Amino acid sequence: MEKSRFLITIRLNSFVHRVEDKSAVLACAADSGCTLKRIRRSRNWTLSGEATQLTKFALEANVGWISVAVDKALEGYKSPIQEVLEKDPEITVADLMFQSGCTLAEARAAIDEFEGL
Repeated sequence: MEKSRFLITIRLNSFVHRVEDKSAVLACAADSGCTLKRIRRSRNWTLSGEATQLTKFALEANVGWISVAVDKALEGYKSPIQEVLEKDPEITVADLMFQSGCTLAEARAAIDEFEGL
């Protein structure tokens, strides 16, 4: 199942004050495909990306508190496909595609994985 297709956003409070080299972390985020943006004019930032991109960034950035924030965010993460399947295990492929916004291949793979095939 392709659960990493959906964006996850993580809030990083006091980012600039807690990171030694902001430009290196920004470059690492760009290399891993994540987006690191400042929230308006505050000192807080958001990190956005797919689950696989966030995991790659957390490993490459080598900043402990960011890795912890990413791990916490991904710990309870369920893709929209998983959430719909858990609510209604007998859902049809067409309804799953409609409710979660996934493709036909993703829906079929998710149902197979959910049923343990």
